[in-house]
Formats: sequence, structure tokens, C-alpha cells
Amino acid sequence: MIKEHQIDAELVQTICQNIAENVPVNAALPKNGLLHIDKLLPFICVYRYKDIDVYFSRLLKTQASYLIVEESIDIAHLLEAIRLITSEKFETFLILELWPNKDALKNQFQIYGPKDKSIETINALVEGFSEIKRALSTVSTKVIPTEFRHPKHLTPLLDINTSKKSGTLVIGISIPAVYQNTNTNELFSLFFRKFYSIFSETIKRAVYEFIRVQTTDAFENYLMLGKTHIDAATIASDTQLAEISERMSFLLRVTPVNSNEEWDKFEQNEFTVKPSFKYRLIAIDPELEKRKLFNIPIDLVEDPTLAFILRGKRLEIEKQLIMLEERGTDNFRFIGESLYGVIQKDVLDAAKYILKTYPKGEVIEGSKRFNSSEFAAHAQREIDYYAKKFPNLDLGIEIRDDVAGIMVSKSKLLINNEMDLDANRCDALIQHEIGTHILTYCNGKSQPLRQMYEGFEGYDQLQEGLAVMAEYLVGGLTVNRLRLLAGRVIAVQSMVNNASFIETFNLLRTAYAFPNRVAYSISMRVYRGGGLTKDAVYLAGLIDLMAYLKKGGKLEPLYSGKFNTTHINLIEELLYRNVLKQPILPSFLDRNEAKERLKKLRRGMNIVDLVL
Repeated sequence: MIKEHQIDAELVQTICQNIAENVPVNAALPKNGLLHIDKLLPFICVYRYKDIDVYFSRLLKTQASYLIVEESIDIAHLLEAIRLITSEKFETFLILELWPNKDALKNQFQIYGPKDKSIETINALVEGFSEIKRALSTVSTKVIPTEFRHPKHLTPLLDINTSKKSGTLVIGISIPAVYQNTNTNELFSLFFRKFYSIFSETIKRAVYEFIRVQTTDAFENYLMLGKTHIDAATIASDTQLAEISERMSFLLRVTPVNSNEEWDKFEQNEFTVKPSFKYRLIAIDPELEKRKLFNIPIDLVEDPTLAFILRGKRLEIEKQLIMLEERGTDNFRFIGESLYGVIQKDVLDAAKYILKTYPKGEVIEGSKRFNSSEFAAHAQREIDYYAKKFPNLDLGIEIRDDVAGIMVSKSKLLINNEMDLDANRCDALIQHEIGTHILTYCNGKSQPLRQMYEGFEGYDQLQEGLAVMAEYLVGGLTVNRLRLLAGRVIAVQSMVNNASFIETFNLLRTAYAFPNRVAYSISMRVYRGGGLTKDAVYLAGLIDLMAYLKKGGKLEPLYSGKFNTTHINLIEELLYRNVLKQPILPSFLDRNEAKERLKKLRRGMNIVDLVL
């Protein structure tokens, strides 16, 4: 085939210079071609097209090194230049040429490679593509040993003799276009998401096997072969999601503004008249916000991991917007159940076990008490410690009359001006609020994604698990605190079983010996808005965290930002890929007693023993 176009030599030189300096390459090529090289890597995926297939192109764009080019463009010089640059670090180079097969009768991945060589790489491809068969049983994979590793109508990217002399392996892969209707070009969108996620991981695993066997440069994990830099579409989607979430202020808008006043009435009426809660006016139009939400082009996000995270957050925001529309109705509760899930049996059993083990709360008499100013003085030392770690963030403490007890707002610790607490709880509360909630906000703020500090879908569960664990690690977790978490689960289960506010309130104070005001507070949180099952996730988060640590899970990544236990593998992947920065860890983890308690957690503990 006669090549019609050459790639400009000056452009090739610029590309090589960027690769050598480890600067990301995003080079536009003639006829709408594109070269992307995220970092110095010993491989490249190549797709040569006559008429570009945008969906197939998206498959290649999941990789950190790819070349999408019109088939009449001569890319031999470009590929050789890239190989020479990478050869300064790596002994060999892998070229994966991929093309779509739109023959509706041939649902087969065909892998064209050498005979009895690079077996590990070929096997990784076969094993990876076999995952597609789980979703589509008609798909198969075939390995074809041959010297012809390119589309039939094209010339080879590199002849076999030349490739052997230069230490380059070429593998051709024909990809069945089972993700679309080949007659109408209609995309099977949901299946395509699964397809390109499997494709993305399969290619990385195959390349990892090639590097592991053929080079001396050891990548610790195949995930390190993924993209490091975040593209503009991802940043735009992340920003827009965060802005909608901030405007919504979901929890603020479903929390009563007259809780204290209604308590006074409830008490005066001897707990026989249901409270009438009032809420802030909703200053947004949920319909308009949903329109904005689904105008966010998450489908343009090339990275499957980041797309998954952003889609999860979009679904959460959508449900919360619907809940705001349904505030005060039964539908509010039902949608909330789909958002926060139902109470798992192990969580309900743990709650009952805690309350059986500790049937009454602790009454602490004669201990030293701290007022708001005294507590703030102790907390300030911890704030000062992290302020040095995050000099660009505004950490601080505010004593106010418009907050209940102690709470965190972003990087600020807010303390009620009339607060009075047991001095023995001081350190535990500081590590709960500052050493967990503020620290994970600050770590998240240092990351390139806003969701890392705004919070992934369902992030409260792990956040509260970490915060309660912090209380245990510093020796400050109390019976009353553990009972409170259990009481919330009991209250949610009671509400889900269609008990009234008063019935749940009476259950807590009579069957489980919660003080009247505490029983009211738990019930208010559970019945707010029409019924919010969210409070059950706090104990669930602690249980999940204990199980994770017992299995040998790493604690350090959990402080990278605000996410759920279901996201831990994704966070570890992004840390491996250097998309995320390693987090600053809590200061209390350096304490000897905290290290010993953490060892106990890793060996496995009964949840009721956390307060001993």
C-alpha cells in the first residue's frame, strides 16, 4: 500500500523530547489522528482506521499509551522514534495493533502473535477477554500463531525480522464489535461500559506480564501502567457534580430547624403528641438541577475507574434531589432506602448484641468537665499540627451558638458555646473530628478530584467507621458512644417496620434504657424528612472497617479523602497510578498505645470489647 502522508519531522522531535522529559504527550496528527503517551512506558496500542470508529477509539483511550491514526499515514518513523526513546530505560518494546471486527457472525477475539513465545502476555489476553463471556456467552477467544499480525488490507507496522533485531514484539488483536448493533451502529451502552472496563484491565495485565518477563524494570503492580494524568472531560464532570452537590446541601435541608422547640413541647405533652418538624425552604429547583446533572458528559470520561466513581456520585445526587422533592412524604423514605440500603443482618445482630451486653449507659460522676473554651484550647494544638502539614488550607476553630455540640464544616471545627463535656472524652473527640473528618477533608483537598473532599457516593459509612475507630485507638471509646451507634440501627429498623415516631421513641427508652432526650434525638434523626435510614450506616461502617483490617487491609489509603469501603480498591488503584497523592496520616497513629490497639484489631476483636 502506498503511503500518502508523512508525519512532520519537527512534530516527531517534539514528541520524543516530551517523552524523554516524562511530559505527557497529546499530539494531534493529520486526518484527525491522535497520539497520547501519559508517561514513559514500553508499549503502545495502535488503531489504524479508514473511517474512524469512535466507540472503538474509546477502547484505546482507556490506555496510557495509544496511537489512533488514519491508515494512509506513514507512522513507521514515529513508532521507531518512540521505541528508541523508551529503549533508554526498557530493553524491549511492545506494539499492540488492534482493530474492530464488525462481522456479526464472528463474536471472537482473535490474537495474532508468535508461536511458543511471550506465552504469559498471550495468556493474560486470553484470560482477560474470557471475562466478556460471563456477560455474553457467544463470545470466544482464539490464539493464532502467525507472522501476519495486522489487518488484512494493511501492511505490517513492522516486519518480523526488523522487530526481532530491535527487541520489539508486535501482537495483533481483532476485537469483535459485540458492544453495538453492526447493522444500525446502535451502541449497547450499559454493556459497552462493562466491555471497555474489562478491555482496559486486560490490556494493562498483558503489558504487565510482558514487562515482568522481558525487562528488568519491575513495576510493583499492573495498575501502575494506567493513566496518571486526568483529562479535561474528567475535571469538568467532577467540578460540575461537586457544584450541584454543594448547592443542594442535602443534609441541611432535611434536618429540622425546630428540633429543640419540639423537644420542649414533646416533653410537656408527656411524650404523647408527635413532634411537628419544620425545615429550611428549598432554594433550588430539583428539576432544573437534575437537568444540569444529566447534561454532565460523563460518557466522555475515558478512564473507566474515574467514570465509575463519577457515575456513582451522579446517581446519589439524583436520588437526593428526588428526596428533596418528596420531603415529608412516604416516598422520601423509600427512595432513601434505595440510596442507603437496607440494614444487613450482621449489623442488626451487632446492634442487639451491643445493647444486650451494655443494657444501660454509663453514668460518670465527679469527673472533670471542660467548657467550650477549654475544649477549644486542647483542640487548637491538634489544629496547629495539621495546619503545618497543609499550609495552603484555612484550618481553624469557631465557638458558636448556632451549632449542636461539636461538628466539622470542611476544615473548621465548630463548637457550641454552651458545650460541657467529660474531660476524659476530650482526646477521643478531637481525634474523631480533627484526626479523621478534618484530616480526610484536607487530604482530599490536596487531590486532583473534588469528589475526594466533597465525598464519594455513600462516603459517610467509612468516615464514621474511621472516626469511631480513632476513638478506640486513643483509648476513648465509651459504652455510651457504642450504645448510641447501636440505638440508631434499632431505631432505623423500627421505622422501616412502620413503627411511629412515638413507638420508636418508647422502644428506645423502655426496652433499651436510653435517656429521654437521647431517645428523642435518635428518633428525630431517623424520622426527619419523612424517614431517613442513613443513621444505620455508622455502625455498619465500623463493622466493615474491623473486617477489612482483620483481613490485612491497609489503613493508610483510607485517609486519602472521603469515600466508602466499596471504593477502597479503586482508591488503591489511583494511588498506584499516581493519580492520587499519598495521604498525611493521623498523628495519633504514632502513639505506642494506638499501635498496640491496632494490632488487636488486626487479630480480630469482638465489637463490644472496643470499650474495654
